[in-house]
Amino acid sequence: MGGLGAPEIILILIVFGSWFLFGFWGYYVGKDRSVGPIGGALLGIFLHFIGIIIVYASSKKVTFEYQDCHYRSPVPTDSVADEIQKLKNLLDNDAITQEEFNSQKARILNR
Repeated sequence: MGGLGAPEIILILIVFGSWFLFGFWGYYVGKDRSVGPIGGALLGIFLHFIGIIIVYASSKKVTFEYQDCHYRSPVPTDSVADEIQKLKNLLDNDAITQEEFNSQKARILNR
């Protein structure tokens, strides 16, 4: 008498196993979320299902992926003269009217 029997050992394994299971689950889900891996693991260990739901409800981390190693400027690299030349070509090809050319030219020069 007084020793641990099979039912007690199974119950202990279930309790500790669930802690590890929810901890690992929270860790791996938390890596991509704002709570982070440690926060996700702690939420999973201490709050189980509710902690995992909190981790999933947290916002995802914002990551920036670069297609190339080159920096792409959000500002157009064409000069004012280049833009006016493009407009002149459109005017010469009858793609735009003289009024449209004048208004776009004024917009470019007034930047």
